[in-house]
Amino acid sequence: MQLSKEQLEKLKLIKDFKIALRDLELMVKNPAHLWNGRDLKNFSLRPREAWANWLICVVLRHMHKRDITFMEDDKGDGFIVDKERIIIVPTEHVSALNIPKGKKLPSGEQRVIDAIDLKIAKGIEYAKGKLLVVFFDGAGEFYRNRIRESIFGRHSFEAVFCVGLLDSSEKGYSYSVTEFRDSFGDQSVTHKVEISGDFIDWKISQVIQ
Repeated sequence: MQLSKEQLEKLKLIKDFKIALRDLELMVKNPAHLWNGRDLKNFSLRPREAWANWLICVVLRHMHKRDITFMEDDKGDGFIVDKERIIIVPTEHVSALNIPKGKKLPSGEQRVIDAIDLKIAKGIEYAKGKLLVVFFDGAGEFYRNRIRESIFGRHSFEAVFCVGLLDSSEKGYSYSVTEFRDSFGDQSVTHKVEISGDFIDWKISQVIQ
């Protein structure tokens, strides 16, 4: 969705990613906050939606060298905002987390594919113009090419982002962020985001294999 500069200035955007990281620290370190789905105070997104959008945006900023951020959405799961191009794109989130007493989910890429299929089943109009975000953990070893092959040509989302927990410890947290677009053909783009244990800084590297 294209906006005017005046419309953009009225939006409640995340402006400082380091401050946002510190604000999200306790919710990330206590996964119950990511499970229960309660909205954040003063920001109408669930913790897992805000965290996944943060991870996606730091990768997009790293890739494109533009001021890309996210904003709340009182009716949905938030918007990714390209401030330089003055474009906002709605996100649709689906969770594939290991939740105590929850449904047992498959391991590997099937965990991600099943989550995507739930959203594909909602139809073309539901997906049109949106970014689908799959937030997952517990997959173990998985192959992104199998995810790409499974979903290629079967959905109407603008893109599918898969955000997965790789590791967590006192030393820090690491996540993979993979972008799938049909326009990429037989390719996908994956980055690793490593968060320091004190949640002050992060580093990003592209995963080639």
